[in-house]
Amino acid sequence: MFNIITEGLVRMTVADEGRSASLPEVFAALMRDEVKTFPALRPHQRHAWHAFLVQLGAMAMVQASVSEPPENATEWADLIRGLTSDYSDDEPWQLVVEDITKPAFMQPPASSKDKEKEFKNTVTTPDELDMLVTAKDHDLKAAVAKRASVDDWIFALITLQTMEGFGGAGNYGISRMNGGLGSRPAFSLVPEGGPGAHVKRDIVALLEHRSAMLDTYPMTDNGAALLWTLPWDGTSVQALLVSQLDPFYIEVCRRIRLGSDANGEVQGIRASSKAARVKSKEMKGRMGDPWTPVDLKGEKSLTLATGGFTYKRVADYLTSPDWERPTLLRPTHAEQGSAETMQLVARAMVRGQGKTEGYYERTIPIKRKTKMALLHRARTQDLGDIAQARIERVGTVQRILSHAIQTFAARGDSDKISPEHRKLSRPWLNQLDAIVDARFFDDLQTEFEADESARGSIQNEWLLNVVVAAARRILHAAEDALSCPAIQRYRARVAAEGLFEGRLRGNQGLPFLFTEEGDEDDS
Repeated sequence: MFNIITEGLVRMTVADEGRSASLPEVFAALMRDEVKTFPALRPHQRHAWHAFLVQLGAMAMVQASVSEPPENATEWADLIRGLTSDYSDDEPWQLVVEDITKPAFMQPPASSKDKEKEFKNTVTTPDELDMLVTAKDHDLKAAVAKRASVDDWIFALITLQTMEGFGGAGNYGISRMNGGLGSRPAFSLVPEGGPGAHVKRDIVALLEHRSAMLDTYPMTDNGAALLWTLPWDGTSVQALLVSQLDPFYIEVCRRIRLGSDANGEVQGIRASSKAARVKSKEMKGRMGDPWTPVDLKGEKSLTLATGGFTYKRVADYLTSPDWERPTLLRPTHAEQGSAETMQLVARAMVRGQGKTEGYYERTIPIKRKTKMALLHRARTQDLGDIAQARIERVGTVQRILSHAIQTFAARGDSDKISPEHRKLSRPWLNQLDAIVDARFFDDLQTEFEADESARGSIQNEWLLNVVVAAARRILHAAEDALSCPAIQRYRARVAAEGLFEGRLRGNQGLPFLFTEEGDEDDS
């Protein structure tokens, strides 16, 4: 029931017109880059759906020895079925299969029918199944999708099974994550176009890098690929070893089966597990995920912290020798010969203990020289040196701005600065960080792509006209907003601004910006 290969179960928008499509039709439309949106897809599900399509498409092409992604739905149906040729009734592609000893879509089979008694917890809505932590007192309520469509269940299933972490006793997380409270972040270069251009590009890139991935990670060519097709009763004996997996494997981390009620509405039921599906704890998430950076010092995959993809973090992930950039953040052979501007897209859900700490997504236009630098560590280090210099100098301006605001709050007496005054300065420093963040990578690439002889003047102009100018405006705004007795306000303002300008020009500031030729009267 609900066969995603033969039935139009996934809603998509093509040429401003909504239609429902089967999975092969989705692939065909994506390869033609006709798809604008998937209306049922929630923001935090974007990478789960994208990764599923890319990994499935790449594995199907490898299995059939096909080198170019087809644009025909019939060809895609044959390719997908080629991965599950042992199932003549398409059980692995049906959302509801009554026989628990047979797989259903993203739902592993049990070894025997007597295991049905272990499935006790009912799931009535797809948002209850999803990985987001919800509750009655949260902004995002629990189990409210009462009128869900089939694709709501499809997206929730894929997200749960390929993105979820530890959820309490008997609920283990995915292998592509550093620990149960980790995350599965995604970094990729993306060409111009819609979702289809991104999917097609990542499929092609995965195929290019398959041999290198097999050489790098202890996985197996033609190993276990669609883990929901393998029997699993949640025992440690059945845990799969890393060496048994295909490098493109699509995993499942929870035991769940979907059924339908008397009205034909989908509902689910789940069981606990005694062990994780993949025995990979010692790998710390280093499972060859082609979207995830790896911390080389800690030998673990990236877990994004609260606050998301700040410019400081992204610059570190992209350029620091302490991080191994993911496979899909490297330009393909075709992209290396193209002058096309691409985008870097980063996505991640930040998870905490028993809570969700936010979904983050960032898109950064990437120019050709920067794109090519991602191929070579020496060139990336050059980019990183420029980024680090900029970050350090922004930090210098922030410290001076903080001191000036604290001095104003202390009514002009810097000797009487208290912890409360320091606390008052933090929101204003965040404003400066946000201004820098909004254009950091555009400005960074402008300097990086220039001749080396011009780089110094480009950075100095940015520091003076963007960072310092913004800091002055923020200081003046803070002076207008913060509480200060009228009789002391003039003294406090003069002291704060004098300290700000003096420290900027001092040896611990940025004196090189204020030579006789370049200094300006900013009073």
